[in-house]
Amino acid sequence: MRAPIGTAIIGTGAIAQTHAAAIECTDGLELVAVGSRSVASAQAFIDKNQSGWNAPAVRACTLEDVLRDERVQLVSVVTPTGTHIDIGTQVLAAGRHLLLEKPLDVDLARTLEFAQVAAKAEERGLVCASVSQNRFSPAVTTVRKALDAGRLGQLTSGVASVGWWRSQEYYDRAAWRGTWAQDGGGALMNQGIHTLDLLLWFLGEPVRVNASSRRLAHERIDVEDTLAAVVEFSSGALATVHATTSAYPGLATRLQIMGTTGSAVIEHDGLSYLHLANGTPVGDMGLHGTGNQVHSPNHACHRDATSSSSGHARQFADLVNAIRTGERALTTIADAASTLTTIHAIYRSATIGMAVDLAEVIASPTFDTYRVGTARVQR
Repeated sequence: MRAPIGTAIIGTGAIAQTHAAAIECTDGLELVAVGSRSVASAQAFIDKNQSGWNAPAVRACTLEDVLRDERVQLVSVVTPTGTHIDIGTQVLAAGRHLLLEKPLDVDLARTLEFAQVAAKAEERGLVCASVSQNRFSPAVTTVRKALDAGRLGQLTSGVASVGWWRSQEYYDRAAWRGTWAQDGGGALMNQGIHTLDLLLWFLGEPVRVNASSRRLAHERIDVEDTLAAVVEFSSGALATVHATTSAYPGLATRLQIMGTTGSAVIEHDGLSYLHLANGTPVGDMGLHGTGNQVHSPNHACHRDATSSSSGHARQFADLVNAIRTGERALTTIADAASTLTTIHAIYRSATIGMAVDLAEVIASPTFDTYRVGTARVQR
């Protein structure tokens, strides 16, 4: 039996609990350390959560201690967004495999530079990944397999919609929320990023965006609470992106992928619609349905309601495979950088009121100030 891969978590916020639970239920991993700027904070996190762990002895320490610990092979970074790249750079320099929470950073120029650092680390045999747990849900993997097998034909269009509700109190509870400097954006950056990531993963390379954004239902924030955009892809496909925190009481996240021989709809992580024109029985894909169409809802492709960390656990399992086989992780730093580039292009388009090419954003990633509309367009 192979020895488990020693894993450390850097950061002790709420998402750290999800990572710890995912590590604990992933074969091939062993949680050996929790790092924080304050060792006392790390120890408090361990004391609060370790009753549910199988790990025999988890060490509370600083980042520097983690990187000197020879047991540690994989480091999961769950600190505030603005610290991700600095910590990630240190982890890779120490020769450790890396998992970074999303978004990589609020600054696009820094993100693109770090993507190059990560690419060189991969050439040295290190695994570098960004969290995108939704890619590992049963519904998403089913649609991806159908796409890869050509069962959807030529992809022509897509819709990504995140219609959530956030109260004014939500933004008022933390001074950094709703700011460009620390939050990086509003409904798209924070609530819509994972759905946008899936849209790009399915439809391919985005080349141009045209967007509008508004602040309609909230006060004392700088960022958008409502946004709509059209995304053009190198294949010629088109997609609409919608993100809002102004949809009371909150609607299901919806992702539609449409092609010439099949279409699919994923709602709230479940596969609610899949229709194939080529006659492939959906039963052959392990789905419940009649002929070439799934029933709605399709419980075989709904997320595991028993564990909030199930998507993260599947991602950690992918990392174990990548580390042991030398294969590339399914969710790379380059993927995360592409998603962030698309978000910045959308914000730039909404600010200047014109379509923006992604090549232009990559060539000139620094932009002075993003702006959001707050009133109705005058006719």
